[in-house]
Amino acid sequence: MKIYEDMEQGSADWFAVRLGKLTGSDAQCIATNGKGLETLVFEKVAEIMTGKMKPQYTNDDMARGKELEALARSSYELESGFLVKKVGFMELDENVGSSPDGLIGEDGMVEIKCKNDALFAKYMYEGKIESAHNLQIQMNLYISGREWCDYVIFNENFPKTTIITRINKNEGDIAKLKVGIATGTSMIKTILSKIKQ
Repeated sequence: MKIYEDMEQGSADWFAVRLGKLTGSDAQCIATNGKGLETLVFEKVAEIMTGKMKPQYTNDDMARGKELEALARSSYELESGFLVKKVGFMELDENVGSSPDGLIGEDGMVEIKCKNDALFAKYMYEGKIESAHNLQIQMNLYISGREWCDYVIFNENFPKTTIITRINKNEGDIAKLKVGIATGTSMIKTILSKIKQ
């Protein structure tokens, strides 16, 4: 596993290293291993063939998250006492990688979500982690070889701005991800070998 420590997420180098790879943000499609994975595979094949990534989907909440991530990370460090090490990308191999929000010590990592007011209130009430976020975390844990991740929910408008939930490695989820990764990687290679003939 290779870690790109000094790479800025969202930079041209970051996009280049992610090109054609199955990543943590794709974890739900990968674990489900169905039509979504098939669609994802053709997107990755297109990236490899053209050298261009599909335009990244964004919305107001995602833009807000990017704007507030540094503040949320600082708030987490104060609340938890941990120092977060920023990294650009973790590469499991030439086909698989992910971009965690930070690494902690030798065994931990952090995933930060800056939820809007309504979703923050909902999380305070339900304490339920979205399946896509859980699978993203499990894929990050698998790729990094780490044991746990602090799932950090942040909203600066609330009296308690930061909620931290510890998520441990789940071998059942990781087994599904491994199967999906193997399937997806095999499909990409098969399609490319036929297209490139």
